[in-house]
Amino acid sequence: MADYVLVHGGHMDGSIWGKVVPLLEEKGYRVFAPSLPDAGTSTLEEFIAGVCRLFEDEDLKGVILAGHSSGALTITGVADRMPERVGHLVYVDSSVPIVGKSLYGMFEDLGISSKAYDLPQDPPWLEPLYFDAEKIRKIPKTYVFCTQGEFIAVSKPFFDKVRENAERDGWNYYEIASCHECMVSHPDELARILLEQG
Repeated sequence: MADYVLVHGGHMDGSIWGKVVPLLEEKGYRVFAPSLPDAGTSTLEEFIAGVCRLFEDEDLKGVILAGHSSGALTITGVADRMPERVGHLVYVDSSVPIVGKSLYGMFEDLGISSKAYDLPQDPPWLEPLYFDAEKIRKIPKTYVFCTQGEFIAVSKPFFDKVRENAERDGWNYYEIASCHECMVSHPDELARILLEQG
């Protein structure tokens, strides 16, 4: 049976998944929702290394690894380092990482300034992520798009690209009529989607 690891986005913590965790656990799964270090004093590398340590400490295998918002970079970095332990990647209302790009670099490629959202210029969002794209391509993936999210200008272009190339690239995709924090507003719907990937 697969394990679930749920990674939060920026300036949140693992408690954001608090309504989803019991819905997965009641189906018999082990579920982990770690809190990443403070983004103001940490790096993306530290985020990735911390989740990798969780995998090792708990001997996690066949993991359904979900990342919300900026957590997309963390889960991609983990999957790059431990592809043999990751059974499925789930991107929840996020960008889809591009080799050599930072989170805000991907914003800029879409013609969007992070400052337009008044987002903090913390190290993890400015640090480019390098990974083996072919390795990540081989892992089954899912995209969950929040149709009423406040970051829709960022997430929709990635969702549209996923949907257009879903069969070629091995993606599943879903829409939830929710704000950005769908795990808070629509936990049952998100849990159902996560369970379908197990």
